[in-house]
Amino acid sequence: MRIIGGSAKGRPLIAPKGLHTRPTLAKVKEAMFGMVQFDIEGAAVLDLFSGSGSLGIEALSRGAERVFFCDADRSAYAVIKANLRSTGLEEGASVSFGDSLLLVKKLGMEGVKFNVVFLDPPYETGLASQAIALMDECGVLAVGAIVLCEHSKANPPAFTANYTVKRVRKYGDCFVTPAVYKELDT
Repeated sequence: MRIIGGSAKGRPLIAPKGLHTRPTLAKVKEAMFGMVQFDIEGAAVLDLFSGSGSLGIEALSRGAERVFFCDADRSAYAVIKANLRSTGLEEGASVSFGDSLLLVKKLGMEGVKFNVVFLDPPYETGLASQAIALMDECGVLAVGAIVLCEHSKANPPAFTANYTVKRVRKYGDCFVTPAVYKELDT
């Protein structure tokens, strides 16, 4: 697993040991960054259910201003911190250990807004749909924010009316649903 673009291109990344994490495949990561290539520079990025931190670190490498990482697995938390150190991309990174949904609530109370969000929770948990609804409810998305959600065929995410869902893309057993956040007129 490596950084595929930007200032840290080619640098290796490690993944947490065990079966609790499912690192994003290189072809999926490349496709995802193709979808947001013009939206990363200077962006505030949220990498929920971060695993190795590969997506958020890729965003930092490509010029994101700030990336918030969160994972509830201790080994994933340690790996994210190690990957940030080894790539020299610690500046601009905020790494949290614990419940990703609680982090969204906290960031909402702090008034933080994101331009790009990567969601890659365990597929069979329903956490993607919960996070999508919570981000809307807590107001953490800037108008026009792009949310990219990895999921299985059997468990596609549910989006609220404040999102415009784009064409779902398939990469082997992995599906990626991109959506753009829009606030409804009140």
